[in-house]
Amino acid sequence: MMDDSDDNFVTSAEETERLSEYPDSSRANRRPPILRSMPHEIHCKYDIRVIGISGEYIITSSTVTKVWSVKTGGCVGHIGHPDLRVTAIAFKPSLQVEEEGSIIWLGTRDGGLLEADIRALRIVNKRAGVHTSMIKGIYRCGFEMWTLDEDGRIQIWGPDERTGLPQLSQAPKSQRIQVATACAIVVSSYLWVGRAKQVTVYQPSFSQSEQVQFTVTRPLTATKPTGDITCAAVIAADPEHVYFGHDDGKVSVYSRSKLICVDVVGISLYKVTAMAGVGNFLWVSFRTGMVYVYDVRQRPWIVMKDWKAHDGPIQSMAVDRTSIFKLGTLPVITVTATENILTIWDGMLKQDWLELNMQEHEAEYCSFRTIQALICTWNVGAAKPTELQQTSTDSKFLRKLLKTADDPDLIVFGFQELVELDNKTVTAKSMFKHKKKNKDKANVQQHMSYQYKAWQDHLTEAVSHLDSRYVLLMSDKLVGLYTCIFIKEREKHEISNLRSSTVKTGLGGLHGNKGAIIIRFTLDDSSICFVNCHLAAGQSNVIPRNNDIANIMETKITTAGIGSTANMADIYVGGGDGSMILDHEICFVNGDMNYRITLHRVPVMKMLEKGELDKLLESDQLLTQLKKNPGFRLRPFSEFPITFPPTYKYDIGSDTYDSSEKKRTPAWCDRIYYRGPGKIFPIEYRTYDVRVSDHRPVSGLYDIKIKTVDRELRKEAMQMAINRWEDFVQESIQKARLHFHENEQRIR
Repeated sequence: MMDDSDDNFVTSAEETERLSEYPDSSRANRRPPILRSMPHEIHCKYDIRVIGISGEYIITSSTVTKVWSVKTGGCVGHIGHPDLRVTAIAFKPSLQVEEEGSIIWLGTRDGGLLEADIRALRIVNKRAGVHTSMIKGIYRCGFEMWTLDEDGRIQIWGPDERTGLPQLSQAPKSQRIQVATACAIVVSSYLWVGRAKQVTVYQPSFSQSEQVQFTVTRPLTATKPTGDITCAAVIAADPEHVYFGHDDGKVSVYSRSKLICVDVVGISLYKVTAMAGVGNFLWVSFRTGMVYVYDVRQRPWIVMKDWKAHDGPIQSMAVDRTSIFKLGTLPVITVTATENILTIWDGMLKQDWLELNMQEHEAEYCSFRTIQALICTWNVGAAKPTELQQTSTDSKFLRKLLKTADDPDLIVFGFQELVELDNKTVTAKSMFKHKKKNKDKANVQQHMSYQYKAWQDHLTEAVSHLDSRYVLLMSDKLVGLYTCIFIKEREKHEISNLRSSTVKTGLGGLHGNKGAIIIRFTLDDSSICFVNCHLAAGQSNVIPRNNDIANIMETKITTAGIGSTANMADIYVGGGDGSMILDHEICFVNGDMNYRITLHRVPVMKMLEKGELDKLLESDQLLTQLKKNPGFRLRPFSEFPITFPPTYKYDIGSDTYDSSEKKRTPAWCDRIYYRGPGKIFPIEYRTYDVRVSDHRPVSGLYDIKIKTVDRELRKEAMQMAINRWEDFVQESIQKARLHFHENEQRIR
């Protein structure tokens, strides 16, 4: 292992930052929400500055305005405005629902306004010089239109007496707000404006006979540290709150009635580029091209969905709630600054809704049983099985381990450093340098093969003494890593789709001195995945460890069909197909994860002497990452509470923590994590006093709920789910109509 003495000890000011609990991503669905009834992409083939959507029509504009059909993906036509570059658009209000979305206002770079008839594809009115600088935004409030320029001047266009609608021919009321506005959004009759890290709320009011009434709040600031504001959104189902995205991956939440910040939620390490309230959920896009969907009604927020929507940063996101009662669905449009491709997503998340609804009713078409799994993770420090016989305590280890449970159905051994990774003759030089002689390489391979076989034989012999009969399900190796899984003989015929994969993370992913072994299979109709990993060493190497686990989790493993008569959605979760770890319904990750304690050795030893494990765990790097890092890939996983002392680093042959010159700080390097909401029930989590290695082995005992799907009953259940979906759509249509009449058509 690399030098990981306290000389490499570091701390971070970010450790003291306190935010609301990060969103729960344990049930996130990764399948892109593609609308099957509509084209997925529209290639615009010209630079797009702004987009808008109303019902069937998508509007794109910059040097020319084009109208697209969301139903066909075709270009309905274009509206020319020579020498004028459009920088803002908004649909003009209408008196009749049927006319909604037929007229659009276009704001230009030189401060002018155009009114265009979408159906006739022509400019019907225009007004030059309304603003003295570029129009940044056009906002609709009831029967008013508000236009805002980059100098902070807002023009308020109220309804005229003849038509009851705002007209470019009338004289607007004007007022200056603040400059350098990052974003603005209309909430009820208020304009919420974000600038830098502050929010200001304005209440413009138009009157034919009086000057504009303009109420301004004092600047509002987030209650916790944030980056600059980038975008804003409201959710129709949550009228009390206004959401602002920030360039440091946080979302601040403000109370509309109290005009205060009520929460700050860290959702990512990456810049939030766009947000939209879609149905009951908050859609958020990032500069990475990812889109996340959050249910913000719960604490912590629930990640409903996440997927790679674009290769580059997403520039805009558009949705129109009236689409639901015009089209019977709710398309969401995203576009990047460079691709000039409109991508259409299903805002109602139909496939996800049906899958979740089926899961809620799975008792109607599934039968269940409980199996038990015993998992042992251990960095053996290149010890040979024969070395366990040197002391009476060590010789009893496997017997004691296997008696932890009453003949479990699955026994999983996940070992690390089966060969000595500190021994340069075995690894760094002999394994990876191409100039080594073939004879030396052959000797190394022979040594490693001997170690694997010796341990497999030893484990097989130990398991053979149990009352039940077991068979070897699968074993695999990767340099020092070794996984060996035994299963009760009577269960083996219920196994299908058995596969193994390895992931190399050592030396930048080139070699397997660090990495993971992934073994997954289907038992009855439940998918199960076991991951045995060895992450980057070193006291201060938190980021390399995080990167290792991210690479492991993101690796695609070859799939060869689901191996079951059940539907794929019943076997795998999160919209997956079994090609990734988190696609599996039941997941375990064990190994020498190498996360340390962010304290110096002296205070750690004092806490251990006092038995203050809970206090010491507050400085555990892995637990800290779970609390502080929204992008940490183990966040969907859980760990049974630790009640045993640190498992590393001991003097070999003793119970004394490292007494060498380096005097490494003790740490809980060896861990077992699991993910399977409602499916995994931990029973025991413990360690053993085995002294042949500088690590102590750790075991976990778990009850696992697995299922069998009845195909005929499933067909009936699916039809019932479809019926419930249709009821949900009708309910959503009624709510959207009510919202439109109560809010959009309200005359103030």
